[in-house]
This record gives sequence, C-alpha cells and structure tokens, in this order.
Amino acid sequence: MTDFRSKGPELLIDLTEHIAIALAELVSMESAKAQHVAKEVSDRMAAHWGGQNIYFPMGQSIKLSRRDRQIYDDFNGSNHSDLARKYGVSLQWIYKIVKAARKEAIAHRQGDMFSPASDA
Repeated sequence: MTDFRSKGPELLIDLTEHIAIALAELVSMESAKAQHVAKEVSDRMAAHWGGQNIYFPMGQSIKLSRRDRQIYDDFNGSNHSDLARKYGVSLQWIYKIVKAARKEAIAHRQGDMFSPASDA
C-alpha cells in the first residue's frame, strides 16, 4: 500500500535546515543557536501560512544582472541588434535576456491576479 502522507513536515524540516545553514554561513551564528532560531522561524511560518498552498517563485528578477535589467529596460521591441552592439553581447544573448525578463514580468503580473484586492 502506498503511503500518502503530507510532505508538510518534510518541507518544514528542510526549511529549518536551510535557515540554520544560512545563519551559520552569513552571520557566523553558532550551530546550536542557528538551529534554535531556524526552528522558531519555521514554526512561525507554519503557524502563519499553515494549510495554504504556497508558491515560491524562482527569483528570475534577482537572477537578472543589472546590465540585463538595463538591456530589457532599453528594449523597444525591435532594437535587438542595437542593444547587442551597445552592450557588447551577441544577438542571441539579447534574445535570451529579453525572453527571461519578459517571462519574469508576466509571472509577476499573473501573481497580482490572485492577491487580495486593496481597499481603494
């Protein structure tokens, strides 16, 4: 018989481990203290968002470099070649940047469709 248990506890354990590692690496927190803080953060997230389906974006906007963001901002729909020359990259790279930035922008807009309406 297949076990259909929730992945929830596994997710919280993984989240706790990643937070503890980040605390130890980024702020040189002692391991036991990092584990304690990580467990607290995970518990609070579970209490706040428990029972909800949560989507974690892959952070395309963070992955785009400042130069790539500038290229996308300068893009007007038909200036691929001009941008390649201006930024010293290949035409293929311009297409890749535009595609990635457009995908991120679409994902951002679609996320807004499901956010609660503001009180305006």
